[in-house]
Amino acid sequence: MTVESGASATYVPPRPVLPFRSLRSAHAEGFEEPALEWAVRCGLVVGEKTEAYWREVGLGEVSARAYPYADARTGLVLTRWIGWTACVERYFDEPSAPAPRELLAVVESLAGMCAPLRVRHPLAVALTDLWRDTSALMPPHWNRHLAANLAAYVTACAAESQQPDGDPQHLGVEDYFEQRRLTVGSYVYCDLVELSVGFAVPDGLYRSAVFGRMRQVWNDLTSLVNDLASVPKELAAGDMLHNLVLLTHHQEAMPLAEAALQVSAHIERLARTFTTLKEELEAETRRQCLPPKDRDGVRRCVQAMEAFIAGEQRWHELSSRYAPADGPSETYAEKGL
Repeated sequence: MTVESGASATYVPPRPVLPFRSLRSAHAEGFEEPALEWAVRCGLVVGEKTEAYWREVGLGEVSARAYPYADARTGLVLTRWIGWTACVERYFDEPSAPAPRELLAVVESLAGMCAPLRVRHPLAVALTDLWRDTSALMPPHWNRHLAANLAAYVTACAAESQQPDGDPQHLGVEDYFEQRRLTVGSYVYCDLVELSVGFAVPDGLYRSAVFGRMRQVWNDLTSLVNDLASVPKELAAGDMLHNLVLLTHHQEAMPLAEAALQVSAHIERLARTFTTLKEELEAETRRQCLPPKDRDGVRRCVQAMEAFIAGEQRWHELSSRYAPADGPSETYAEKGL
């Protein structure tokens, strides 16, 4: 199928109706500059073009809307995490970018609960710095969850970057989700939801089938909300494999607007599923005999998960992040760091 002529210029994403409330942190104005200063110190930002990219994303605003319940100190840490994952994405977007050996070594050591390594690569330096500040704020079982999800995320990004582009005609929807669930970073973001409200979901509940299903639905929601917004940029790049709107448009030979509406309807169905799972999770907290304080903490985490999705949707509406790029920009990878 030939992609619609001029589709990128005329595309207007539909707005799924979500039963979640969008909020904005009261500390929003204090996130952007300190996070940028940290990125410069770690070597993530090394010139005017990478600073422009960082500012284009608007990480302070992303953090303020994704994690609106965080206090000022935690909000700064979360903004750094969002910046780090944006740089990981940027790095692996480079054609056949080799995975930094130090970064893989760091995530493996964290997953094994070993002491952080001495490293020089900016992505690895930033991660060890983040881990030091973050792990002190949460209990050991939460740190184990985050470390495992970090290792899965970085490993999946590295593996995907080395694979030749596949045929979008033969990529099934379930295959798409299976791949995206690991490379989009949302399992890491979901652990950080717990950090944002200062409560670690008890290990037994975290490992329960219902909470695992809720996290998966939440992951898919974050991916698809992003897919609706990122169509122009990925269409301009000819990337049909990492966006369900474009994959549907290509495979089913339907107009782009119709494909977007189909994905929007999928988002609304997932939101309804999430709401149903909330009731099942509440029942599971009673089955596991969690004390009232922990049950209240779990509710706050779920509320923050909902706010993240609504905040992501609102940020996309306000941002020009996914306008088609005018051309390549210099990155720390290109500078040989």
